[in-house]
Formats: sequence, structure tokens, C-alpha cells
Amino acid sequence: MHGHNWKVEVEVSGNKLDNIGMVIDFKKIRNMTNKVVDKLDHRFLNDLTAFKKINPTAENIAKYIHIELTKLINNDKIIVKSIKLWETDKSAVTYTV
Repeated sequence: MHGHNWKVEVEVSGNKLDNIGMVIDFKKIRNMTNKVVDKLDHRFLNDLTAFKKINPTAENIAKYIHIELTKLINNDKIIVKSIKLWETDKSAVTYTV
């Protein structure tokens, strides 16, 4: 068993800007991402429901984060476009739909 210090990069896309010219505030993205990632932090991932039947690879973790963030962020104006999960400064995977 071993742990990782992941860095999560979230890309959103929108078709309209709000009254101050933003698709979504970065702080809102960060707070929602933290909600999702906090469920994984300091946990044995194989014990979590999401990873009972699939291996918690970086790719599957990125997919999980994408699915969970989509539930929180997506609406008729904004979608989560991709999740890039960095394992090291030089190693990352990107999940996109």
C-alpha cells in the first residue's frame, strides 16, 4: 500500500458569461473539487464503493472525479470538459468526454 499527492486540474467550458464576464468563478470550481477529492483523501481507495470493482488507477480516479464534478457543476451553460490528474510534476493523465 502507498499514497500519492495528486494535483487535480479541472477544465470547464461554457457558452455564456455571467454579469461580470465569467463562466464560473475559480473559487467555486476549487470548492466543488475539494468536496469530491476530500472523499478520496487518506482513504484506502479499494474500500470505496467507486473502486470495489475497478482498479483505482490514475485514469479511473480522473474519471471518478469527472463524473462527480459533473454532478455538481454541469448545467445548461457550463460543463466539466476534462480532468487532468498529476501524479508527479512530469506524469499526468487526462480524462475527457
